Amino acid sequence: MAVHPLENLPLLSTPPSPALPLMLLLGAIAAVAPLSIDMYLPALPLIASDLAASSARLQQSVAVFLFGFALCQLVYGPLSDRIGRRPVLLFGLLLFTAASAACTLVNSAEQLLLTRLLQALGGGASAVVINAVVRDRYQGPAAARVFSLVIMTMTLAPLLAPSIGSLLLQVSGWRAIFLLLTLQGLTLTLWVACYLPETLPPARRRQQPWRQLFAGYLSVLRHRQAMGHLLCSALAFAAMFAFITGSPFVYIGLFQVSEQLYGVLFGCNVLLLMAANGFNSRYVMKTGLHPMIVAGLAIQSGCGLVLMLAALSGLLTLTLTVLCCALFIGAIGLLAPNTSAAVVAPFEHHAGAASALMGSARFFCGALAAMLVALLDDGTAMPMVTVMGGCALAAAGCYAILARAPSANA
Repeated sequence: MAVHPLENLPLLSTPPSPALPLMLLLGAIAAVAPLSIDMYLPALPLIASDLAASSARLQQSVAVFLFGFALCQLVYGPLSDRIGRRPVLLFGLLLFTAASAACTLVNSAEQLLLTRLLQALGGGASAVVINAVVRDRYQGPAAARVFSLVIMTMTLAPLLAPSIGSLLLQVSGWRAIFLLLTLQGLTLTLWVACYLPETLPPARRRQQPWRQLFAGYLSVLRHRQAMGHLLCSALAFAAMFAFITGSPFVYIGLFQVSEQLYGVLFGCNVLLLMAANGFNSRYVMKTGLHPMIVAGLAIQSGCGLVLMLAALSGLLTLTLTVLCCALFIGAIGLLAPNTSAAVVAPFEHHAGAASALMGSARFFCGALAAMLVALLDDGTAMPMVTVMGGCALAAAGCYAILARAPSANA
């Protein structure tokens, strides 16, 4: 069998300009999760009414998706280290496509929760493979730069997703949203099958017995700085998912904005996220990973505190909420690529496991944050902003205690 020319390329610390088609493909694969989560957000109140379910019950569909997305990565990561990236990704995309089609047929909240879980179990392969593919090729700040470029490409998904969801609601109803996700999964499956090379050649695959497949997790769990960056990243993402879960009901329910305006306001967060990723990709090679991480944590902690104090004092307005949330979410553009690079950098032979543990931690913490927002739902913004602020402060604490000292790869 012919070997793709990318398979034998060495790891790079200074990245060349990545081929545009490959970067677009990686960005499109990375967009599976945000599209699956964000596109149906404007429809949540309508779906709750249509399925005769409470708003808290429908908010749980976000948490269920995140739990499934987190757990399956723990299997996909070591498996991709053993059999390669492509087979794992193709299986996951096929399952995602089938489950998305099933979402169009549900008639109860329970059925929606089940199909969303299956959708997540397939889509989780995308998060693992993207991080592992980048680690197969790059190291340190170079990897952070490539992560930024991928994230800039895929951020079009959350920028457009709520608006697309709102449009589909007006034209065809909420089931059309899941039909579009089905077409997305099918298109990506064909695109990956035809154009994504295998970046982990057989010589670099883990050859340990199957019973030792998960041993790579111990290496990651024992690495203090890697775990510091992992927890920092996971808590920052948890804060984001608290916003994703609560914002439809805060903006549409509390502040009485329309579904269309909600899509616009949601897009403001993504625009700042794209800007932060662009800034990071331009300057991280000069500054290193850690100054960017510190800046992101400072922005999130400051905005979180302002939101909590405003909510407690009764001074929280739509303008203040939109501004602070946009800065808060935008700061992930400084946190996500750099913590991703810092976590996987020490693990040449366990990149899939490190990537999976990081992705799983992000979505598991995100699921807990989403569930907490749903359980604390009291018709105010307090549950959302409290969880956001608490997660941001905890992320800063984990960084200060475990990961502050620069590693050799930073």
